Amino acid sequence: MSQQEYNNAIHMGGSIETALNGRYRLDPFEIIKEAFSQTFKHFWSFLPAALGLFATQIGILMLMITLLLGAPSHLFEALVGQRELTTDMISSIWLANFTSEVLIAPLYAGASLMGLSHAIGFRSKPRHLLKGLAFALPVTVVICLSATLQSIASMIFPLFSLYVAMAFSMAPLLICEKRVTPMKALAVSFRAVNKKLFQIATIYAVVGVLFLISFATAGFALVWALPFLFNVKGVIYREMFGVGVEVAVSKNDDNNPERSNTNTSSPSSGQDTFDA
Repeated sequence: MSQQEYNNAIHMGGSIETALNGRYRLDPFEIIKEAFSQTFKHFWSFLPAALGLFATQIGILMLMITLLLGAPSHLFEALVGQRELTTDMISSIWLANFTSEVLIAPLYAGASLMGLSHAIGFRSKPRHLLKGLAFALPVTVVICLSATLQSIASMIFPLFSLYVAMAFSMAPLLICEKRVTPMKALAVSFRAVNKKLFQIATIYAVVGVLFLISFATAGFALVWALPFLFNVKGVIYREMFGVGVEVAVSKNDDNNPERSNTNTSSPSSGQDTFDA
């Protein structure tokens, strides 16, 4: 019995060069439509990872508030008017939120990679949320810098922080998929997003509406909004920067064409799921 393998590299979507030159197409309606389709298709496999990410961030946030304020109930009492909302409380809330965003950075990157795998036709599993741990240091640096710039922007003009978040939104995926440095990832994301700012703002406006609905439904709609967010990011990234995928076809028996196996994977994986 002989075995043959045929490898073919496939590039899907754009590239860094075309993204920086603005030579990529983003149709908000098509992006949203595809992201909805991917969310529906991969809902049950993605939901545990999305909820795990959310629960981890809330857990860190509550822990930090407890350490800084003594008890989360003090904050809730201030929000409902039973206690004075002091400057120290506001500073503590900011620090707690900043810390939670930075500490979950690797898990955020893992969820982003799961969305990207869906965008190129691969499956994901809940455990793939941990894939971002391989890029923990550079992704944490990027999230820390981005969160700091957002805080500074909010002091200048609150809505300006939303622009900063959007401009740097592709940086974690650039680190994980393109293996670029944190500073280059921030610069490339900023330049590429600004080439199609109106289209991307329209897409994220829809995402924002879904999150507002989530708050209105006491968080229930988050079960859809969170996976949808990461699928949106994956589709946008594919169109902007492209993704390289390797297709390997193995034929186990030349004399028995019925016994063949086809594996589709990225260069570093051997399964039918995308591996950055």
